[in-house]
Amino acid sequence: MKGIFFISRRLSAKSGLAVVSVAISAVVMLIALFVSSGFRSAIQGSISAVSGDMAVLSPYMDIMSEKHYVRCTDEYKDLIGGCPGVKRVLPSIYRAGIVKSGTGISGVVFKGVDSTYDFSMLSGRLVEGSFPDLRKGRISTEAAIPLSLAQEAGVGLGDTFLAYFIGEEVKARRFRVCGIYRSPIEEQEGNFVFSDLENLRRLNGWDEESVSAIEIFLKKGEEASEVSGEVSFTVFSYSSADDPSAIVYETRNRFPSIFDWLDLLDFNLYAVLVLMFAVSGFNMVSGILIILFENMSSIGLFKALGMKNREIAKVFMAKASSIVLKGLAIGNVIAFALGILQDSTQFIKLNPENYIVDSVPVAFNPAGIVLLDVCAYAAIMIVLLIPCLFISKVDPAKTVKML
Repeated sequence: MKGIFFISRRLSAKSGLAVVSVAISAVVMLIALFVSSGFRSAIQGSISAVSGDMAVLSPYMDIMSEKHYVRCTDEYKDLIGGCPGVKRVLPSIYRAGIVKSGTGISGVVFKGVDSTYDFSMLSGRLVEGSFPDLRKGRISTEAAIPLSLAQEAGVGLGDTFLAYFIGEEVKARRFRVCGIYRSPIEEQEGNFVFSDLENLRRLNGWDEESVSAIEIFLKKGEEASEVSGEVSFTVFSYSSADDPSAIVYETRNRFPSIFDWLDLLDFNLYAVLVLMFAVSGFNMVSGILIILFENMSSIGLFKALGMKNREIAKVFMAKASSIVLKGLAIGNVIAFALGILQDSTQFIKLNPENYIVDSVPVAFNPAGIVLLDVCAYAAIMIVLLIPCLFISKVDPAKTVKML
């Protein structure tokens, strides 16, 4: 084997074009992976920040009225929080309302949270002001509204607005805008007005153990589909016959259109990877054929000295391997440099109304990067077995005369 690598290093080869081709393909594939992972991480993180990764709620949940709720005691929260993969458990109350403005009315969904809610998850989406301060020991009338509502209703920071809630009877509440944020979910069901949970609890006439949902936030890397079974078992075991019905519902199922878009993005990634594999493989085949033609006389000499076709092929495959590895290394360096630059400066901007995020997000997944490099190397090397079949056609009696 040492002899094969020794010979391969001394073969004459114009490999510049092949190296550039592999490097460009690696850059495109890695950038596609960074961006796809970035979109999924950023969007899932934003959705999780406003709705949790899953929630315990009533199967009959109706945000238009106060009829359906679930029980949420400290013991219940501790049991759910003790499930494997669960990071945080937070109570919340949802209630649909109507905001009256000078030009008309706007339908919104109020989300009541308490002082345990971690607004830092949404700090990057804050346009101006701040989120409600719920640590004052009294019921707060502050509200953080989505940017779309501020523009539609014509209200700004510090303004007050009147919201009407329709149920068994029409109720009205006045709120003061303490902050405006850009919601990651423009659908009405996720375009929340954040307010005090106790304010909405009093509005619904509920006791201190009643909430619309118990939102569950998972630890990093955990999949909701894997954790939901354990949470569902805990909910079923804890609930008594007197408690209102409750189910565990994944956030993915609440906003299917957004996650379908992410799945489509992954499909585009696979298409790019296949295309780049094909392009780099084709260019490498061309490069190896050129190397074979350049070393035709050397192939004849190797055969005359008794080397078998397989051993000669190993020599050229070793040469090809060094070219592919060099191209992949250069491509990785360039791709990481571009990815880090975008991650630190966000110089490529996006329209958040269309893409949810305001710049192209990137995320570095070490396992995915290694897997991509290994698959790219393996795929190209397998394709390069095709031109090596040409070696068996070389006649040493004719080629050695060329020396």
